[in-house]
Amino acid sequence: MRRILMLQGPSNGFLARLAAALEARGAQARKVIVHPGEALFWRRPGAVHFRARAEDWPGWIARLLGDGVTDLVLLGDRRPGHPEAIAAAKALGVAVHHLELGLLRPGRLGHEPDGPGARFPRDAAGVRALAARVRAAGGAPPPGPRGAGFAAYAAMDVAWNLGALAAPLTHPGYRRHHIHHPLVEYAAWARKLALGPAARARGAARRRAWGLEGAGAPPGPVFLFALQLRGDSQVRFRGAGADLRAVAERVARSFAAHAPRDALLLAKPHPMDNRLTGWAATLSRAAGAASGRVAIAEGGDLAAMLRRAAGMVTVNSGAGLEAALAGTPVKPLGRAVWDMEGVTHQGDLDGFWQAPRLPDPDLAEDLRTALDWAAHVPGGFDGPAAALGAEALADRILAPPRL
Repeated sequence: MRRILMLQGPSNGFLARLAAALEARGAQARKVIVHPGEALFWRRPGAVHFRARAEDWPGWIARLLGDGVTDLVLLGDRRPGHPEAIAAAKALGVAVHHLELGLLRPGRLGHEPDGPGARFPRDAAGVRALAARVRAAGGAPPPGPRGAGFAAYAAMDVAWNLGALAAPLTHPGYRRHHIHHPLVEYAAWARKLALGPAARARGAARRRAWGLEGAGAPPGPVFLFALQLRGDSQVRFRGAGADLRAVAERVARSFAAHAPRDALLLAKPHPMDNRLTGWAATLSRAAGAASGRVAIAEGGDLAAMLRRAAGMVTVNSGAGLEAALAGTPVKPLGRAVWDMEGVTHQGDLDGFWQAPRLPDPDLAEDLRTALDWAAHVPGGFDGPAAALGAEALADRILAPPRL
């Protein structure tokens, strides 16, 4: 019998759904509970509470994994406690399953054994061969429905995080993975929602003025800067620096020094950015005398913007892959599974502004095909997509590794 142990997951009841799907297929599923918010959404047998001190975690989780566990499932390999659990699992021969939101969104979840991109080919020949094999076998399944709307997502997140606030009383070893306290974030979100219409109107006006929206043409080459979330582990541990603010400053300084004098740089915040970071001021200061050619704009149709953009810079956001698939030159600054010769600009950032290299459309499409098959399942973590996602992930976890 496969014995599945789950660590932290999304801030909702998805892991309970996944456990039910795994048990319906003959496996056993248990969940480590590290704060009351997780217990609120688990509400089924198989809970194992960690109530010791944080320094006791490595030995505690190693003993638990050594008690017949065959598979470890987690979301976010860099959340506090997860690196130690992964190391213990690998030492014991326990298979590790990394879950994430899909790189190709919407309607897909990511599933990768051994970590993001660990088994995926990193060269054009390997990607083309895998894509050909996938097409010969009928391709990847279609994506599932979209997940829950913002209101439902927010309600679950609030309940999960309010439960986490009680952890010092019940689970003293719990450590948050967020960079801001939840109450600070919620206050920022309330302000963002109140000011949102005005911010979106300003963003639309900027995009029209710079020819990324509407009937006008861009007055010069317009480069997009796809911002990510400062707390995203893909940025903090696989990025071009631990703090996204420093990366943004580097991008603005490079643009100011090396981009054509008629070029423009438009930063696009992540849709879930809470506005606690003053991106506009950060970019303006770093750009110096070129600050009038650097701006930030919320909202907008990324696909439409890419059709008119001269290029995109990002750390390792999935928006970079979307840019390459749209035929737009893209320069990633961090580690990304889609960063390879023929798909992304392989030169340095300073040279990108002057001569951005176009992606090979056939190789980009082969990369999409291979990634979709190898690292995704249809569905989502919440809303109408959750049931499909749980069933599809259960099948993938119990199946032999694809790569």
